[in-house]
Amino acid sequence: MNTYVIGMDGGGSHTRVAVADQNGKILSYVQKNGCNRYHDTNAEQNVLEAIAEAINQAGLKPSQIASIQAGMAGLNEPEDTVWAEALLARTGITGRISAVNDTHIAHTAAFDGEPGIVAIGGTGSLILGRTEQGAWLRNDQFGHYAPTAARFLAYDTVHSILAGRYGPQDQAWIEQVLAYWNVSSVRELTALGVAGFAENKQATNRKFGQMASMVTEAAARNIPLAVRVCDSAADTAVVGILMLASCFEHPTVSLNLTGSCLSSPYMVEAVQKGLDAAYQPNAKTIQYMTSHLPAVGGALLDAYQMAVIKGPDDISTVLQSELNRHTT
Repeated sequence: MNTYVIGMDGGGSHTRVAVADQNGKILSYVQKNGCNRYHDTNAEQNVLEAIAEAINQAGLKPSQIASIQAGMAGLNEPEDTVWAEALLARTGITGRISAVNDTHIAHTAAFDGEPGIVAIGGTGSLILGRTEQGAWLRNDQFGHYAPTAARFLAYDTVHSILAGRYGPQDQAWIEQVLAYWNVSSVRELTALGVAGFAENKQATNRKFGQMASMVTEAAARNIPLAVRVCDSAADTAVVGILMLASCFEHPTVSLNLTGSCLSSPYMVEAVQKGLDAAYQPNAKTIQYMTSHLPAVGGALLDAYQMAVIKGPDDISTVLQSELNRHTT
């Protein structure tokens, strides 16, 4: 019986692949660029190269892999999953193959199959809940979207600057934003916007996405414009979280925030404040919890279950330690 599994965390910016044995030992860890085919023209190549390198570095062959769970950004429709699983089949892996939206593996990393809500705000944005009955719920099922993805925080900031919605206390930080875009005035930034900001939509989104940390860090310094942008995004996330929580039976619902933006100190605090302010008697209590197991670890947990491999009782702790060793 093959006892090696692969977990993949494929986001819009990075694709992370880990190979592990039945005891949770990480045999290899590889990182490539993003795997969202709607945002990266090299998505297929990034996935295939990352998996091939990870298997090779582990000293294994594809036929020795018992299962692979791939969390991938952009898997929102059935045809997306068909494409992803066909892509994984090209790796030569003959064991169990599964591809899911990357929110699912983040949920496993946080809750390991237990009920709860995970809100992701990184390259992409999605809120996913698993109820006590095992039903999966997504905020976009309700026509809701939380603009907590990195690029949207930056877009909102730049749009506000171009619209003149800022004050004297914002001026010094706006100079930093202008420097980021390599322009010397708001007028030049406007001209850059008229030209589309970058050579194409993908490059534009990437540039805006890389600016997001400037926004959350400025909010933490109480820059009014950045605070307004972040608080607005956090408030929309709060609505989505509470909407999904209303579908749970238990009065207390666990919540995990993940992704580079939504897990930043300012955004965590802003969401918690929003949840506290929205609380009413007899309403759901949202219990915030942190998870130290990265999403690729959640993918490995799923892969063990798919392959019916019983690891040690503390497998989550082992994987956390092993992945920390490979990523720090």
